[in-house]
Amino acid sequence: MSHVLVLDAGGTISSQADARGVLGGGQGLSLGGEAGAVRLSLRQVHAGLSDELSLADAAAIVRAAQVAAAEGADDLAGIVVAHGTDTMEETAFLADLVWTSPLPLVFTGAQRAPAHPEFDGAQNLADAAALAADPAARDRGVLLAFGGRVMPARGALKAHTSELAGFASRQGEAGSVEDVLARLPRLGDRPSALPDLRLDTSVEILAASQGSGGGLIDAAVSLGARGIVLQALGRGNASPAVVEAVARACAAGVVVLVASRCPFGQVAPDYASGARLAEAGAIFSEDLGASQARILLSAILGLEAVSETASARIRAWLAL
Repeated sequence: MSHVLVLDAGGTISSQADARGVLGGGQGLSLGGEAGAVRLSLRQVHAGLSDELSLADAAAIVRAAQVAAAEGADDLAGIVVAHGTDTMEETAFLADLVWTSPLPLVFTGAQRAPAHPEFDGAQNLADAAALAADPAARDRGVLLAFGGRVMPARGALKAHTSELAGFASRQGEAGSVEDVLARLPRLGDRPSALPDLRLDTSVEILAASQGSGGGLIDAAVSLGARGIVLQALGRGNASPAVVEAVARACAAGVVVLVASRCPFGQVAPDYASGARLAEAGAIFSEDLGASQARILLSAILGLEAVSETASARIRAWLAL
């Protein structure tokens, strides 16, 4: 029987309601010894909801998975992380940036709490365990299994606040296990893993909207931000005032990564304002949404003290 280790990182899947009916951190994941043909073991790595997680907490969850993979017994087929849905796309992508083990690492969670009559966590956990034990998932990096669908960590996003199939892929790479695994490259054909997790916590996401000014970008620079993710319009566009503020930020040595407020698709400097952002030095994040772009920028700025070197490394990573 295959053995899968489940890392309990909190979230709705293990949450409890207080006297008011408000959900908060629970007492830990409730887990049976088996899920179908898979033997499960459990290790708690975090308690609480995922909106409470700091970048350091997320890094600790990822490191726990790395240690488990490195120390795993011969019968360890894969690892599942049971995680809160609000920031699952960020922790899963952070793991994907550094994951080098051939063992599958699968994230899952729940939209409904254990006390709910239609609790979805048990089925999601069983699906994730089956995927982690599947030999076809080896050497495919980090995956999500949620609501009966599978997708790669890169490009995953929480697309609905409460529906059971709450996650989607920005590039449409979500579906059945067989379909998704058949399309995914192996680790050796993907961007090289980062060597370590030293995250820069000064990176923030700033959203652009119709007629936005550049004051918040200027303020972030004055407060010491080394990196900014601009959640831009459409293909990566912004108002003239935002473009001017981004140019000032880049000139001051701040690394600016441009993502889109659209839930699906890529960004590119196809329009005049996008072209001006690129000319100012902003980097377009390709298929990454704002939340994952922030993780990439935080991780690379944590490794690179010089903004020019960090920018070059980000561009090289995105080009692969």
